[in-house]
Amino acid sequence: MKTMTKEDLQTLADFSGINCVSIYIPTHKKGHQVNEGQDAILLKNHYQQIRQQLKDKDISESEANEYLVPIKQLIDDNDFWRYQEHGLAVFLGTDYFKYLKLPYSVREFNMLSTSFHLDQIVPLLHKEHPFYILAISLNKIRLLEGDQQNIEELDIQDMVPEGMEDALSYYDFEKNLQSHSGQGDSGSPIYHGHGGDGDKDNVYVEEYFRRVNDALDQIIEDRNRPVVLAAVESHHPIYREANKTLKLADNGITMNPDRESAENLHQKATEALKDYFNQDKQSEMDRYTALAGSGQASYSIEEIAPAAINGRIDALFVVEGTHRWGYIDREENSVQLHESEQENGHDLVAKSAVQTILHGGNTYIVKKEDLPEEFVDADLAAIFRW
Repeated sequence: MKTMTKEDLQTLADFSGINCVSIYIPTHKKGHQVNEGQDAILLKNHYQQIRQQLKDKDISESEANEYLVPIKQLIDDNDFWRYQEHGLAVFLGTDYFKYLKLPYSVREFNMLSTSFHLDQIVPLLHKEHPFYILAISLNKIRLLEGDQQNIEELDIQDMVPEGMEDALSYYDFEKNLQSHSGQGDSGSPIYHGHGGDGDKDNVYVEEYFRRVNDALDQIIEDRNRPVVLAAVESHHPIYREANKTLKLADNGITMNPDRESAENLHQKATEALKDYFNQDKQSEMDRYTALAGSGQASYSIEEIAPAAINGRIDALFVVEGTHRWGYIDREENSVQLHESEQENGHDLVAKSAVQTILHGGNTYIVKKEDLPEEFVDADLAAIFRW
């Protein structure tokens, strides 16, 4: 499901040249933005800005146009724009061109430099944290599989009942109820915790949910993967009572899911699973707090950038949108900071983020208020391996 591997990242990180182009734009999967071609227009705006930057470097207009042909062809490809995700990254160098459709939105950004700017593709390399969404009603059952960035609806039509009527029409329902509920002295079924005609209907729903759960028990192999339940409010407690094997998430989605798109269900599920997604990050933040002041943690770019290059960073936290320009002297293991981008310089924050991942560490893009170094005016923080 991912469009990026660590090997791909290594290739992009190793590429260098005189005029490396990096462009990021948010895109749309549907809506008037697609119909009106707004995403293509946005890329064209960045294309024109890069072309002007090339001309400002005394490159002729014809040479600039020829160099940027792959991007121009992408702009003019109508079919390409009909099938987008939430973000697009474009990288162009001498005899090199690559684009990535990103399953999350990005900040508009373009840069002409001696290497590619890669900070906004870092989330593609995050731990996936897979989960399921079970969207269930009396008429329909859907199972979706995904992670924080992606979602895919699974084809389970031949493996689960088509609805409650289908589930309960092929066996002696009264006998089955007796086996689950027991019988009273009169021989009639006992409906534990239920009473009245309306509550008696819930027993039928619960039996239906048991049948569904039995089927899902054969489909879902990873029992440690959370399942987000999407159903109308009254069905949540009934399904939780019927379920004996699936790892239902504490928070669910309260709605009739039958006509909801996979994208909308995914958005609501990721909100319900915030703690699940953040558990690794929170653990690392707690570790940073414990190590602060010990020499094994730092918020200084002068310490962090060389450590990232040398594979010494275990976890790196970066405030989204942070840029720090400079040059790393690998022989001296030191950093020279610049006020702005300069020839042969780098965005040291982006470089540190990528190098941390390439050396097996974890990079987390966070909001300013979530940075673990809360008592100083910092934009990044790192835990060192040694």
